[in-house]
Amino acid sequence: MAQAQTTLSPEAADRPVVTQADIAAALRAVGIKAGHILLIHSSLKKFGYVAGGPETVIQAAQEVVTSEGTVVFPTLVQRDFAHAYENWDPVNSPSDVGLITETFRKRPDVLRSNQATHSVAAWGHLAHELTHEHTAYGPRMGPFGDYAFSWSSPWQKMYLYGAHICFMGVETRYNTFKHFVEHCLVEKLLQQIDDHQKRCHAMAMIRRHNVPGLWPYLDSEKTDALLKQHDLIRYATCGQSVFTSFTADDFFRVVFPRIDQHPEEWFEQAFAYWCRQAVSPD
Repeated sequence: MAQAQTTLSPEAADRPVVTQADIAAALRAVGIKAGHILLIHSSLKKFGYVAGGPETVIQAAQEVVTSEGTVVFPTLVQRDFAHAYENWDPVNSPSDVGLITETFRKRPDVLRSNQATHSVAAWGHLAHELTHEHTAYGPRMGPFGDYAFSWSSPWQKMYLYGAHICFMGVETRYNTFKHFVEHCLVEKLLQQIDDHQKRCHAMAMIRRHNVPGLWPYLDSEKTDALLKQHDLIRYATCGQSVFTSFTADDFFRVVFPRIDQHPEEWFEQAFAYWCRQAVSPD
């Protein structure tokens, strides 16, 4: 009897077929282990053809960290950013950062944090801890609203827990965690101003949600170079995609002191001037 031949779908033609085992192996190659908190930025199409689609990627991540770990995806609102706070619904507002994230947030075993612009969805051991009370306390002003990267946010908690950040087929310019570092810098600089009138004036110049102003946007090429100098980035390939990984606490530990001490080397001239004039003592 002739054996039946497996026919790949048209989507798989001329592209490498990637399996759950392939993805799990690549995650382990960049240092992900059981018990880790794993924050993933992803592009499904960059893999090639993933057999099983988004669920395969999700299940591979769950397999590697196990039930003792936690899988996290950003579920950001970008397309309706200007009206995010008016229209936000944690159950129904879609994630605008890829099909994998949208598939993940809809799973019944996944929790999503309640914040209009920079929510995350999480599965696993610390899912509730990370997503609970995103906007409860510790505001930090910035272009995404005062609580996107607050002290109670998942971004603060992922820093404290030393989460592993993995980019699956996407560049590190999509590193949302860098905005946490930016917010921490602005917070520190403002706290250094003892004169309340001067502090109010300095705060008024900072960019807020839907309000133009100054902001210390980090250049990912520069942060990557700094991490490479300290041998803190790991790489692996999976299908047609490259996996890039480092930890949140390593990123903060290396990047924050540099931008704090040398803002003129990292940011546009207007923000560096703000640091000198508004923040530096007379």
